[in-house]
Amino acid sequence: MKKTWGWILLGGMALIAVCWDLATSDQYAAETGTFRYESEFDVVSGATTKVAIVPSDYEELATKVARTVDPGYDQIEAMVRKALELQGGLDWIITKGDKVMLKVNLVGGDSPSGEGENTDVRVVKAVVKIVHDHTEGDVEIVIAEGTARTNDDPSKAGSVWENSGYTPLLTDPYLAGINFRFLNLNQSYTDLVEFTLDNATAAPHNGSYYVHNEQLEADVYISIPVLKIHDTGITCALKNQIGTAPGVYYGYNKMKGTQYYSGLKHDVDHRRWTEEEIVDFCIMADIDLVVVDAIMTLESYKTYNGSNQVRFNTILAGADPIAVDHVCTKLVCLNPDDIDHIALGEKMGLGTNDAEKIEIAGASIDATKKKVKKNTSNHGEFGRSNRTWILSEAFAGSDITKEYIAGEAGLIPEAGKNRWSQPVYFFDDRIDLLSFYGDPSGVVTYAFACFSALQEEQAQLWLGYDESIVVYLNGEEVFSYTGTTSYGDGDLVKSKPVVTVKQGENTLLVKTYHNYGDFSFALNVCENESNSLYDGSRLPGIKFYTAATGSSTPVNDDHTLTETKLTVYPNPVVNNATITFTLPEPGKTTLALYDLNGRFIMNLMDASLNAGQHTHEWQLTGTGRERIKSGTYLCVVRCGDYRDKIKIIVR
Repeated sequence: MKKTWGWILLGGMALIAVCWDLATSDQYAAETGTFRYESEFDVVSGATTKVAIVPSDYEELATKVARTVDPGYDQIEAMVRKALELQGGLDWIITKGDKVMLKVNLVGGDSPSGEGENTDVRVVKAVVKIVHDHTEGDVEIVIAEGTARTNDDPSKAGSVWENSGYTPLLTDPYLAGINFRFLNLNQSYTDLVEFTLDNATAAPHNGSYYVHNEQLEADVYISIPVLKIHDTGITCALKNQIGTAPGVYYGYNKMKGTQYYSGLKHDVDHRRWTEEEIVDFCIMADIDLVVVDAIMTLESYKTYNGSNQVRFNTILAGADPIAVDHVCTKLVCLNPDDIDHIALGEKMGLGTNDAEKIEIAGASIDATKKKVKKNTSNHGEFGRSNRTWILSEAFAGSDITKEYIAGEAGLIPEAGKNRWSQPVYFFDDRIDLLSFYGDPSGVVTYAFACFSALQEEQAQLWLGYDESIVVYLNGEEVFSYTGTTSYGDGDLVKSKPVVTVKQGENTLLVKTYHNYGDFSFALNVCENESNSLYDGSRLPGIKFYTAATGSSTPVNDDHTLTETKLTVYPNPVVNNATITFTLPEPGKTTLALYDLNGRFIMNLMDASLNAGQHTHEWQLTGTGRERIKSGTYLCVVRCGDYRDKIKIIVR
């Protein structure tokens, strides 16, 4: 029940003050998972990596097949071999005696292989053969999946392998003598293991999940998805991991639940947790390699409907699942920054979503890409709202036209100063101000962010709101609404005003009024596209941030005008690594090593350095001068306000 005006007059101001003090303190007990301060993601970043793109007519293939016809198995195997070679080979991934799990993507049991709905069995066959050859047969290969399509009966899961064309692999003479088998990840509750994540993102699960024990026992984990459009934007390396959620525990269709658990929380209380669940399952999977089936893909929806096929005749491969999904998203002409599980996965240390850190081997993205129709269910056309803002205090008042902060139009606040918050990251397209401020009625608040643009051009502001709102772009009012309106999950976008963004830095100030509504808003800066089959994608090349520089020069992800350019060579590293970085200014510098949970391990360097390029040789020694354990680490360089981060894989 809403508070009465009498309560507002007597205690509203006190409540607002308390909510503000709590919201900007470490003790604020917000709704779990609704938001995190950006500082909690401080050391998470991706390393420089490589992604291979091999279409069926790639120039280095011995035989070339047109991209318009089915390539056949021999050509597909040649494409997979070339993609694996170009991305760096298998020597640093698979060794003799390993147990290798191949996680395929099987959605429908009635969709034949090659139709675009399930991973093409020919791609999987090629991977099985190549892994066998690489290890000279000294390997155990497990082809695993936990499809949701079993009609509530786990015993029927076997028909999915059969109808998808996988069962004949068992008697295929080309694979005779190879040690491989199928594993239904849905089966046998006694084979499940509880896995607890310290850094989980899907709040309803409290970091606790169940997965099949063989997934955790595998020495090497390879994701082999089919690339296609989905209501999460795309299905690829990351989305493929939802199939590791065992149906015997989570139910069929994984959200239904069982006697043991209530199921996955894709949609709970107007919140979508799908993307966070994807990221959590990816953290548990610890993907070593990705091979993407982009032979036949699907547009508009994840299931073949007779008219949504798009033939790419392409194989992609890479060791960084975020980078692979980044490239795949561009192949279907979407913006990787619009795919929530890609952006969040990078923040959680699963890889890099930075195009400048992704080397393309083989064919170029531009020579391979095709524009496909987007999915429009669950506001899938929206792209991804900017998630990070700094927030003002809440002001008592009901007049949205009143200046609660003098000179609001041109306001450029600083984080943590003058009662503005530190940068806050929200886990949803709706910027959930209710969780941040509490539930004060009759208040006006401000949210501030910047973004850099590659050039001056027209764009559309895709806006969601349910009460009065004003939006300022570069000091000018570009949109206002007074009143109340509906704001459902299927109706996230209320207005699409056309604006002009300038090259370099742009500032955004969103002023909202809250009384009876959800106390939230959504905002994305999108291409000025009129075709509803393709609209809603974030403007290419723009990056959001919160610390204004006052510059017309495009800025980078660290929000500084000069990058520190941290690199590691080789990476992965076996014996010793050369770490190179460039400081934009002199000062005390630390080069530190962290684990993927952000826990400090050791300083590799602690010294006062001049501006310019510096190199540090690391022989993989730990604090006791012993060789550091194999694994994935985060290397962070800091000098004054400048910081850069990179992932290091130690073999």
